[in-house]
Amino acid sequence: MNRFKLLFLIVFCLSPVLLYAQNEIDRERVSLEGLQEFGFTANIEGSRTIADDQNLTPTVIRDEAVRQLIEADVRFVDDEEVRSSADIPFLHMHINAMEMENGLIPFSIRLRLYQPVKLSLNRDLQTTASTWEDGMVGLVSYDQISVIGEAASGMIENFIDDYRKANPGSTIR
Repeated sequence: MNRFKLLFLIVFCLSPVLLYAQNEIDRERVSLEGLQEFGFTANIEGSRTIADDQNLTPTVIRDEAVRQLIEADVRFVDDEEVRSSADIPFLHMHINAMEMENGLIPFSIRLRLYQPVKLSLNRDLQTTASTWEDGMVGLVSYDQISVIGEAASGMIENFIDDYRKANPGSTIR
């Protein structure tokens, strides 16, 4: 009987926190509604050993992400167009990996969508802000470094899934 009461109290106390977290996820998805096009950038921070790995370069990560976006019929804007205008949204992937002495590589991946926004409380000042994000941390051995690229690919899939949920039936290609 005491365990039931304890469980009830835990669920009752955590419910507002869980609802708040779900509300944030919904807000992020709403920010994807009507998104017509965007660019993609990637960067990787890491030791020389990681930077020299041919399977984990910004170009490899970017090419795979662009391939996934194009396959999903999401309109992708080339780099030159994104650089030329502050009004074009873009996805930015940041990978941080470091090599430890024991051969393990802790890493983190953060994927964010940046869009132009107006700050209504600051005289409609226009700036860019992150409106959607996903992230993860992991640990691999050097011989499994390709897992980092696979995880990055999975995050692009998460974005595509959320994009499709926010824009059902859209084919904007």
